[in-house]
Amino acid sequence: MLKPLMFVSGWVEVVFGVSALFVPLVVIQALGGTGAEAVTLALTRLLGAATFGLGVAALLARNHLDGAAGLAAAYGLGLYNVLGAAVLLWAALAAGGAGLWGGAGLHVMLAVAFCYALVIRQRA
Repeated sequence: MLKPLMFVSGWVEVVFGVSALFVPLVVIQALGGTGAEAVTLALTRLLGAATFGLGVAALLARNHLDGAAGLAAAYGLGLYNVLGAAVLLWAALAAGGAGLWGGAGLHVMLAVAFCYALVIRQRA
């Protein structure tokens, strides 16, 4: 179950990362923002670079889950999804917006799936 999760989550992050890098204003507006200040655009692009890198790491590590490095990547991606869900839920409750709620829902589902897969793997 962990390998498909790494694949799906990896591609989600790659797609989001590319979007945030190259069309940050579209991402900001989809999340309910309106600003196009230089700092906001720069931080959105930085987030895009980080999520792109995380996604690529997940895609590369998915075939190496039997080793410590691949498993560390899975734990890192799982933690990212747990924290991402919390941050996006908080933002969605504070500001609303379909993009925030959608992102929060996606991260909640991935977080639950990662937690389940990692617990099941540990018990095996």
